[in-house]
Amino acid sequence: MGKRISSWELIFGGLGLVLYWVWKGSVRPLEKDWVELLVLLGAMVFVPMAMQQSGGLKTKAERFGVILSTWALLLAYLQESGILAALLALPWMLVSIWLLGNAFQKLLLSPMTLADKVQFAAYLYFPIAPLAAFSDRLDWAPLGFSPIIILLTAAHFHYAGFLLPWVLANLLRQREPSILQHWVAWAVLLGIPAVAVGITSAQFGVDPWLETFAATLMALGGLGVAVWHAGLALESGQSWLQRLGRLGLFLCLATGMTLALLYGWRNYFPLPFLSIPWMYALHGTMNTLGVGVFGILVWGKTLQNNHTT
Repeated sequence: MGKRISSWELIFGGLGLVLYWVWKGSVRPLEKDWVELLVLLGAMVFVPMAMQQSGGLKTKAERFGVILSTWALLLAYLQESGILAALLALPWMLVSIWLLGNAFQKLLLSPMTLADKVQFAAYLYFPIAPLAAFSDRLDWAPLGFSPIIILLTAAHFHYAGFLLPWVLANLLRQREPSILQHWVAWAVLLGIPAVAVGITSAQFGVDPWLETFAATLMALGGLGVAVWHAGLALESGQSWLQRLGRLGLFLCLATGMTLALLYGWRNYFPLPFLSIPWMYALHGTMNTLGVGVFGILVWGKTLQNNHTT
């Protein structure tokens, strides 16, 4: 039997997001508040729902602990950056480290399929998201990065770092993957850290080819996951809601990854409209809809209890 996701995460997370919106007064897609909203949406709703579904949260106490840590993160974003805001962001980072420890313990105790490795990678990459949020709330920008890049890192590792591998792990568990689908999985696994390395190298003045290569690898992996869902949407024997969810995931993720690919090649084929604000308004929103809204819709009730991490 599939393991249904409880509504706790959705209810408490939704209330928190409403509070953020009311507190800010207005949140526009081309402004920094939009990125903060995407970070909170991932932290308060999508990531906890995926964690609970994949077996990362086994007890009610653990789940309420996660909810409380995300509400602390919300409070961190309802005030000016500084020591207090950073301290409020700290519990979410500690939760991510605890979850990674649990995932690593399972890695040592049992052999892992490719799907299990992808699921483990989600927990391995994820702590970078709350670490970046902590840095943002502390108003600390390491290595000379601009504050918006630090905030975008927090968003990136909630969605591309955790939710995309979570979706991919579900795909791999559904049936035996083909050779091409194996390559898609490895493109995602290697593309996520490669993008971070590429952006860091560009910050130090390294020729942009490394950033372009990393963005291409990540985008091709994401596009592969999108096309995979399009193929599933064409199969018979599924509900209209499941078909709609798979098509929605395909359209949103494919759009987001195409924008990422174009942005990654900006040093060779510049497109003036692909500025950073437009990227987080379009690329960020499409990825949020793709692996967040539609990812939960498609996979939130289909994982099997014997395939948990």
